[in-house]
Amino acid sequence: MPIDRRSVVVDGRRVSYLTAGGSAAARAILLIHGSAVSAGYWINQLCSLGDAFQVAAIDLPGHGKSDPIPQASVEAYAETVGKFLEALGMDPVLVVGHSLGGAVAIALAARRPEAVTGLVLVASCAKLPRVDGSRERLLAYLPGPLRRMLFFWTAQKLLFSPAAPGHAVSLGMHELRSCRAETVVQDFHAAQAMDLTRQATELEAPTLILCGSRDRLTPPALSEHLRKLIPRSRLSLVEGAGHMVLLEAPERVNQEILGFAASLRGEARSFTVKWERRGRSLVRRLLDWTRACVLFLTS
Repeated sequence: MPIDRRSVVVDGRRVSYLTAGGSAAARAILLIHGSAVSAGYWINQLCSLGDAFQVAAIDLPGHGKSDPIPQASVEAYAETVGKFLEALGMDPVLVVGHSLGGAVAIALAARRPEAVTGLVLVASCAKLPRVDGSRERLLAYLPGPLRRMLFFWTAQKLLFSPAAPGHAVSLGMHELRSCRAETVVQDFHAAQAMDLTRQATELEAPTLILCGSRDRLTPPALSEHLRKLIPRSRLSLVEGAGHMVLLEAPERVNQEILGFAASLRGEARSFTVKWERRGRSLVRRLLDWTRACVLFLTS
């Protein structure tokens, strides 16, 4: 499946994205990456989902090849994504977000419900628990190279399960190492500051929540809490996978997305059939009423 890199201009800044798949007439799916990575780590989804969708994987502002924005936050990212969809003329879309990208997807669906047909939230949450910042303050006193080494060592332990395939770890860590240091910091603060509890409870879009059973960064308990918040949602656990479930178990993630998309089509058909039947029922009653009137007037 050929993958192309393209870009559009949003508010005077370049937004880069990867695209694959069918014609403009095909169903559209948008992939939103998580903290400190880029569209490139959706490679397994770009290659596989392009047979069924018109796929776009965005580089959020300051990530990959997209220009940064002055004040990064979940809401600011969602605003950019909404304008990105307008620029491409892609909406309505099925939106898949991983980690911080899942939070961005929630914010997008809350802002623009008409633009989102469904949500797939992978290793995501509405709000992170408060953490003790003493470790981060201690790290600040260490020499730069040692601080960087400890950061990446800790990140690998948190992001991947012990059984993660080596190629998945290599790709994920390459993405992380390629990210600008200032973007990593901004994403950390954006994640700590976010609280999408209210937005989650008001979502109208059908939602699939995916989580690795061995996710240490956003553990299954947070996904279960998210399921309770979002009215039309269901949770599916990927056994043995960590936070980077889309890299560790790409076939399972792709199957879940495809199955969910098929259920959305079925839901739309069911809605159409229900209204067609209701329409036929109304017509039948109108005809019966007309016949009764005619009989009454001619009797």
